[in-house]
Amino acid sequence: MAQKKSTKTKTERPRESADSGEIFLDKEGRWFHQGEEITHQKTIELFSRSIVKDPSGGYRLQIGKEWAKIQVEDTPYMVRSVELCKDQIKLILNDNSSETLDPRTLRIGKDNVLYCSVKSGEYPARFLRPAYYQIMQLLDQDDSGFFLKIGNERFQLASQKESSG
Repeated sequence: MAQKKSTKTKTERPRESADSGEIFLDKEGRWFHQGEEITHQKTIELFSRSIVKDPSGGYRLQIGKEWAKIQVEDTPYMVRSVELCKDQIKLILNDNSSETLDPRTLRIGKDNVLYCSVKSGEYPARFLRPAYYQIMQLLDQDDSGFFLKIGNERFQLASQKESSG
């Protein structure tokens, strides 16, 4: 009697790459592997768009079924440039994606570094110098601190002390 083959497929769990070594993303958006800077542009682009939260905390690269934990010096995403479009601000991120800034998430951190939330509020992003200078041109300041005015709305920037907790 012939046996029927099972049509059920086993769901494979992603597996950690055994030879990933230490992969590090610095605060300026530069990638390193075992202390050496990664300069291959296609690798940088692949890594930048493959960042996900690790279930045990921190971040990892998820490429297909393979994954590797990464060390992130500051934030997993960086804002490379800023563009004012009508009544919104467009952000270009280090993964080459673009999205509209949620101005309520703007905050000033230690050493006056500017941050916001990206990817539907799921991830923090640090403004790199060019983007920082671009958005600073759009900010105003009064006795209550820095604010951004978009259309008829005013958005106060939180400081690190106000936004932590």
